Amino acid sequence: MIDSFDPYFSNFLLEWEGTTFENDPSDRGGATKFGIDQRSHPDVNIRTLTKAQAKQIYLLDYWTPVRANELLFPLDVVMMDIAVNNGRTRAVKWLQEIVGAIQDGVFGPKTMALTQKASPTSTARKLLQRREAFYRSIAKGSQAKFLKGWLNRNNSLKDYAWL
Repeated sequence: MIDSFDPYFSNFLLEWEGTTFENDPSDRGGATKFGIDQRSHPDVNIRTLTKAQAKQIYLLDYWTPVRANELLFPLDVVMMDIAVNNGRTRAVKWLQEIVGAIQDGVFGPKTMALTQKASPTSTARKLLQRREAFYRSIAKGSQAKFLKGWLNRNNSLKDYAWL
C-alpha cells in the first residue's frame, strides 16, 4: 500500500542508491544521483536533482506503474525495487510468470486478479529468487564487478521485507 512507499524510499532505497552524484563509466545508466540515472531520465538534470524531486520520480515512474500502491507488503516493496533496479516491464513480466498470467509486461486486471489470489509473501520470495538468477546470468564482462552488490541488495531486501 502507499504507506510502504515513504519508509521504503528513506530506509531502503536511498541506502542502496546513495545520495551523491556519480558517473561510473561501467554503469550503463550513466550519470546517477539518488539512483536516478541519466539514460532512463534524459530530461532530468541529474547533477542538480534534489531528494524531493527524486522521490517524486520514484513515486510516479516506478511505484505507480507497477501498481505497488495496490499490493500488500512485502510484495509492494519487492515489485518497486525490481522495477527500479531491473526495469518496470521486467518486474511485471516476472510477476506474471510467478502468478501464471500471460507474460506481456502489462499489469492489467487479469494479472491483478491472479496476484491478489497469491500469497504476497510467497510471491515476493519467488520474485527475489528470480531476480538473483537474473543477476547471475548477466554478471559477465564489465558487469561482473556489480554481482556482489546486486546480491547484497537482494539479500538486504529480503531482510527489509521480512522474507
